[in-house]
Amino acid sequence: FRQGEAHEAIPILKRIAPKVFDEFDVPPADLPALPAPAVDPVALRPAYAAPMRVTLLGFTQPQLDDPALALHHGSATFFYEGISRTCTHQLVRHRLASFSQESQRYVDLSKGGWQAVIPQAVADNPEAMAVMAAFWQDAEDRYAQLRGLGIRKEDARFLLPNAAETRIVTTMNFAAWSHFLWLRAVDKAAQWEIRAMGQRTLEMLYAVAPAVFQEHWDVYQARFAQ
Repeated sequence: FRQGEAHEAIPILKRIAPKVFDEFDVPPADLPALPAPAVDPVALRPAYAAPMRVTLLGFTQPQLDDPALALHHGSATFFYEGISRTCTHQLVRHRLASFSQESQRYVDLSKGGWQAVIPQAVADNPEAMAVMAAFWQDAEDRYAQLRGLGIRKEDARFLLPNAAETRIVTTMNFAAWSHFLWLRAVDKAAQWEIRAMGQRTLEMLYAVAPAVFQEHWDVYQARFAQ
């Protein structure tokens, strides 16, 4: 996170939910410098591959001496880009949260902007990569055909693959983020994409509330530090 990144996100946030995100016209102030990402989830990115980006839009942390109280009364809002629908299907299972996700009903993908999240196992296998590239091109062409036939976006989206990039804003209190991090950031059984996203989220939360997320950070360092 660098000062002003939240401000750069404003145009996309307004497209996701224009009535909600006018309040972010002014970038948040007094956010600390955060470490560089520990994980680059996709090393090989074709032209249509989406890079993951995690932005801390803001947080509240009441001045409470007891970290247990801060756990329930602090909160944070993140903006995730370059993640797949597969990833957000997992994210929204954390129900003690508020979500605003880019809608495939309103965004016309036939006008450009098609991007995919490519699993590393596919990117490392030339034959698998060729299969995925052919499928992706076919899906893009078929979507454009449906739109050309007058099919509305809300119906044309039925053929979109789970690899399609999406953007989502997520708000949770620290207790809900704690649960998310235990399952998604520091558990080696977590799926690779949401684990990479979760680990970047942990790095940012630890930077702003180390007393609350110290135990998560210690486990993360023990299991994943290079």
